[in-house]
Amino acid sequence: METPVLITGAAGGLGIHVTRYFHEQGWNVLATVYNEDEEQRLAEFPQCTIIRCDVTDADSVAKLVEQLPSNLGAVVHLVGGIAGVADIEQTDPDDFALLWQLNAVSTYLLLRATLPTLKQTAGAFIAIGARTVLHSEPQKALYAATKAAVVHLVLTAAEEGRPYGMRANVIMPSIIRTPANLAWAQDDQERDWVEPADIARCIHALCSDAGRGVTGCVIPMYGKIPA
Repeated sequence: METPVLITGAAGGLGIHVTRYFHEQGWNVLATVYNEDEEQRLAEFPQCTIIRCDVTDADSVAKLVEQLPSNLGAVVHLVGGIAGVADIEQTDPDDFALLWQLNAVSTYLLLRATLPTLKQTAGAFIAIGARTVLHSEPQKALYAATKAAVVHLVLTAAEEGRPYGMRANVIMPSIIRTPANLAWAQDDQERDWVEPADIARCIHALCSDAGRGVTGCVIPMYGKIPA
């Protein structure tokens, strides 16, 4: 029987790679999308179950959970964003509110909604942090702060799930080599970035039987960028 995995942000620059890899490995992929455009991006995966969901909204997440199978094996949370790239005194409070919703609130709502099932199935929860949480960078305070919240939510979930065999981990990439990021790359700097396919393989390993003993970990993936 195929193991079900919920992938949020499945149509994104990283999400497409993760969705494809889990599909190739024989998982039953349930993919969330925000709108019709995102749904069309997943047309190459007709076997996937597509679910419209705003993962920053509690009611929408509650409706999502009603559609999930009781044998859910993993949740891979890829929704997130970056904004407000400026010195702290020049940032806009609206940007912080936006990032808090996209990064922290979405993670909280997904954990709150899916932990009961993942504890029963001894499943896995994976989220995406950011290198700047561990290595502070100028002009990324808002992004780093909200991603730090993601890290601590997931690490706490790992401890709460440990007695049940459920595990939770955070991937901490530097810059991912996605089309959106490539649009602003200069001087071949993208050669040092992380390949999304590499992240997909790591996430799959953490969700599979090979990752049964790995929980509560912050996993750096910096490509060729120094740690």
